Amino acid sequence: MSAPKILSPAMLKTYKQCKKKYFLRYVKNIIMPSFSTPFEKGKKIHAIAGYSLSGIDISKFEHALNEQEKFLWERLKSNEYFKLTPVKTEFTLNVKLGDFWFGGRLDAIVKNNDEYFILDYKTGSTPDNPQYDYQTMVYLSALSKFLKQTEKLNFVYIDLKNNQNYLIPCNKNLLNEYEIKLTTIAKQISLINESTQCNCSNTKCEYSKICF
Repeated sequence: MSAPKILSPAMLKTYKQCKKKYFLRYVKNIIMPSFSTPFEKGKKIHAIAGYSLSGIDISKFEHALNEQEKFLWERLKSNEYFKLTPVKTEFTLNVKLGDFWFGGRLDAIVKNNDEYFILDYKTGSTPDNPQYDYQTMVYLSALSKFLKQTEKLNFVYIDLKNNQNYLIPCNKNLLNEYEIKLTTIAKQISLINESTQCNCSNTKCEYSKICF
């Protein structure tokens, strides 16, 4: 069974969490109701950030934010990277590595002179290992191919909860490492089939009732 046409960071993370869940969700296309409530504040912050970087008047949107959302939005507005020159916002970018396609939707791309930064806003938790998170690997690989350069590219996780930035500078060696990691997991995904077993210990997983 072949891998889907374009593998997103979310799909790769799902596969690492539970192969059976991946099979049910992305191969069989079974969508189960989630036990968790989406972070509405995260959606609002991402939306207003996109409007702001696009040059849209956001004054009315700001009035609709609650106190916690306003607090996070003020932190983002004052962030050093968010103040850089916007290039793209809510931008879909894909890349082919080996025989596989990877891609997803970036929060924003900004620049300072000839140096580019992918921004990812986090109102909740940031990755445990930002440099090797699938978002980092896929998006830096895609932007490198898109801009045809390997230097002066960066990924920045903006942790609004803790008011911290996690900067990952890109280089050729790191991109080569990313390609190996991404194509390796894509090859594993391409072999997934009906006999794939559940390897997840999360009892709150929305697929637990049908994952066997």
